[in-house]
Amino acid sequence: MMDAIYTLVDFLDGIDFDDLSDEVVDRTKRFILDTLGVAVAGTSAPGCRETLGVYSNWGGREEATVWLFGRRLPVPAAGLLNSLLVHARDFDDTFDESALHALATTLPPALVLGEREKVSGRDLITAVVSGVEVVVRLGLAIQRPLSWIRTATCGGFGAVAAAGKVLKLSKKEMLNAFGVMYSKTSGNAQCLLDGGLSKRLQPGFAVGDALQAVALAESGINGAKEVLEGAYGFFNLYEHGDYERERLIEEVDGHFHILDLSFKPYPSCRMTHATIQAILKLRDEYHIKPEEVESIHVAVSSMVKEMVGGDFVVRDNPQVDAQFSIPYTVAVALNKGDVFIEDFEEEVIRRRSEDWKPLIDRVAVEATDSLTPKDMKHSSVKIVLRDGRTYEAEEEALIGSPNLDMPWEMCVEKFRKCVSFSAKPLKDIAVNHLLDTIENLESLEDVSLLVKDLVV
Repeated sequence: MMDAIYTLVDFLDGIDFDDLSDEVVDRTKRFILDTLGVAVAGTSAPGCRETLGVYSNWGGREEATVWLFGRRLPVPAAGLLNSLLVHARDFDDTFDESALHALATTLPPALVLGEREKVSGRDLITAVVSGVEVVVRLGLAIQRPLSWIRTATCGGFGAVAAAGKVLKLSKKEMLNAFGVMYSKTSGNAQCLLDGGLSKRLQPGFAVGDALQAVALAESGINGAKEVLEGAYGFFNLYEHGDYERERLIEEVDGHFHILDLSFKPYPSCRMTHATIQAILKLRDEYHIKPEEVESIHVAVSSMVKEMVGGDFVVRDNPQVDAQFSIPYTVAVALNKGDVFIEDFEEEVIRRRSEDWKPLIDRVAVEATDSLTPKDMKHSSVKIVLRDGRTYEAEEEALIGSPNLDMPWEMCVEKFRKCVSFSAKPLKDIAVNHLLDTIENLESLEDVSLLVKDLVV
């Protein structure tokens, strides 16, 4: 039996823009808009300027643009930095079934190469759909809870697919690019547990490595052949052989997996969202005030408990600590009635960690055996008030998911709100032109014109 990577390469080789339904094209454009919006907000996030400074000091050939900042760098460096901007606020899309982000590793490589090669909007859309297909199929196949950060491990292969489609690699070159990428694949979950900013960088590392892998494959360098299912292939080495092969090689029948991604309404780990929704529902329905609360009990899956259910502690990078904390995001939701970017600024977090500590400490998170270990869609919340009243809510459908979708108008609203957090303000005329360009992306002859709207 041949390794499943060969089936994926054959599949990718056959994808053409004309194969994409109007629904797929529309949703891809919305995700591109969403991704560029959170990247604009990411320009003011911790670590982004510092990382840009490092790569700018190294310099190199001016091939592609770092969005908003306008610095032109070699393709791998520009791809890495743009991916960092996308993921810096943890506000980018998610694939809820496998706890990963897809556009952070597929749009940046496609667009930096698209800018250099001056490809069309149709080609950019096709590349993004192709990359997302690989990321999601790999994520679906994995059956284990998180140990690796799949946005990076699966995302690196998706980045290869997106970049390879832009460059129109042959099947042999694409196979070699996947093989070379496998030698670079990494992305651990320890940085998440320890609150490290490197968690934000891991998708960018994958993008930079993928762009190198594609260039090397074009030059004739090859790598592993049994990339996914060999004795030391990805699934056996990284996921202990616990995977479903059929999820990798299933027929498309017109349903591309970009239709299964979710938009994020809150800039925190997706694993906090079900609980945030439940808290907001109870707050609005029963007009609960924070000072009335005696205790809050939250029941989630074991993966969610491990990743975001611990005690809230402010460490070296408060933004990461807060974004990956159910107790903190519960306190925000209950106090404000919303959760947005301003709630994850360092000075705000440090102040609230003291002012809101009594409420934060009253939030208890436990894992329940009634949910599968890697479930992130469900949360059961019980609020007990000081006067003895008790209110409960359960969430099982996340806002922004395909069945609770965000239409174009809501995506535009989120985009405009994100723009207000840009380190380099965009003028209204540029924002409006960018919105119009993305809405009509399939008619754009040269995507470098899109990038020009992202330079201040």
